[in-house]
Amino acid sequence: MTRRTALDWLAALAAILALHAILVMPSHPVGLSLERLVRPTWELPVILVLVAVFPGRWFRATVVGLALTLVVLRLADLGSHFAFERAFNPLLDLHLLVSGWALLSGSVGLGEALAAIAAVIGALALVGWLLWSCLARLVRFAPATRTGLAAPPLAATLAALVIPGWAELAVTPVVAKQIGRMSDGIADLAVFTDALHAAPEAAPRFAALEGRDVILAFVESYGRSYLDDPRYTAVSVPRLTAVESGLAAAGWSARSGWLSAPTRGGQSWLSHATLLSGLWVDRQIRYDRLIASAHPSLNRLFGAAGWRTAAAMPAITLDWPEAAWYGYDVTLDAKGLAYAGQPFEWVTMPDQYTWTALHRDLRGAGPAMIEVALITSHAPWTPLPHILPWEAIGDGSIFDGTRREGASPREVWSDREMIRTQYGLSLDYALEILGQYVEQYGDGALFIVVGDHQPAPLLTGPGASPDVPVHILSDDPRLLSRLPADIFGPGLIPDPDRPTLPMQDIRAILTTIYEDPLQEKPS
Repeated sequence: MTRRTALDWLAALAAILALHAILVMPSHPVGLSLERLVRPTWELPVILVLVAVFPGRWFRATVVGLALTLVVLRLADLGSHFAFERAFNPLLDLHLLVSGWALLSGSVGLGEALAAIAAVIGALALVGWLLWSCLARLVRFAPATRTGLAAPPLAATLAALVIPGWAELAVTPVVAKQIGRMSDGIADLAVFTDALHAAPEAAPRFAALEGRDVILAFVESYGRSYLDDPRYTAVSVPRLTAVESGLAAAGWSARSGWLSAPTRGGQSWLSHATLLSGLWVDRQIRYDRLIASAHPSLNRLFGAAGWRTAAAMPAITLDWPEAAWYGYDVTLDAKGLAYAGQPFEWVTMPDQYTWTALHRDLRGAGPAMIEVALITSHAPWTPLPHILPWEAIGDGSIFDGTRREGASPREVWSDREMIRTQYGLSLDYALEILGQYVEQYGDGALFIVVGDHQPAPLLTGPGASPDVPVHILSDDPRLLSRLPADIFGPGLIPDPDRPTLPMQDIRAILTTIYEDPLQEKPS
């Protein structure tokens, strides 16, 4: 055998192994197993036979193109499962590339983010070039030899049909699945549109809340696992217990329960829209349809009842046309919050400053309904700000890059245990700051505190529930006594056995239980 012939045979073997690896590549983390790697596929012998029949460049280019498409789609599915515990949908999820880029570049820096993207593109290009080169050598064989190369994988496929547990061979029509998901999304949109056109609810008066500020606070990545998972309870239980004690000493009471969030790992805006619309907004196509509709948000209902509506959104760094649907009278995005300090990697400003700016700029001019998104507990969860005296916060310039602790995102994200530790510490900070603000500056407001979603499966493990805590805080127990007793229990640690309320249902509760004025307190 000549050296050239030996190279041709090695290239042919490499092409077969590469095609096999691409065909068995899983689209779900559960498939990352040795069993999946050695499972035969019916597509491989078909491709080899077609290469024997059509040895030209155009067919070779088609095989390489489809192989790379398959790799990209399955990587997208894997990434979506790791981040959101669901499959990727091209129709709905392409916009997440922008959010992902913002998180990556904000966490590790522009240069390293560009290098990471270039590395991924380079790796795909290298795979494509190697596959093209190996197939080019494979077609040098005689047609009978090329056809014969399909015999071993075909025999393995036929044998697999009679092996228990292997009858379900690796299915590779990923494109068809993605098209199916897009079709399902379009059908779902019709159902959602019908819900939008349902009869409007009566405009609530919120008479029991007259004169009070209402503050709806979404806490980033605050999921049930933080309260239930033994990996986090050593931090979460003492913190919530301490906050509850501090609130009680200051004359505040709390009721807590569970809500089922429409998303996991990210896309916080879906949870915001779900709670504020009273509709289940679990995908981008529903969100886009909602904000183009005349369906009133909870913010607008408060506005119609006499409250000034406002939003403090420190994560919004670009234009935000969706704010028009919410109906805020005042919107403070990252720029509007006028933070003069240094960002904390992706996190534009610490929660302590967000609360300070909210109190300074949005409260005090009559009753206000304020929505705030707290982001210190957003990934990468490092570094974390020091908690400073409230009177020292000012314009935030005190956060000059020195009052922080924690390793760099690169160090933290190289170790799963470090990621989990920093996640727990970030929520510990967020909850302590929340408690301090209510104790010192609550001033009679009704606080509705909601976790926006569970963190990514990287932290919760696969199959974790979508539940998040909800806390209602008030210095008037009469307001809390109106909450459904089967859903809301006393304190800040929800009873794990209480039923979970779908997140959209909290709106109906808020718009009904506070309709009648409070009775006079007994003398």
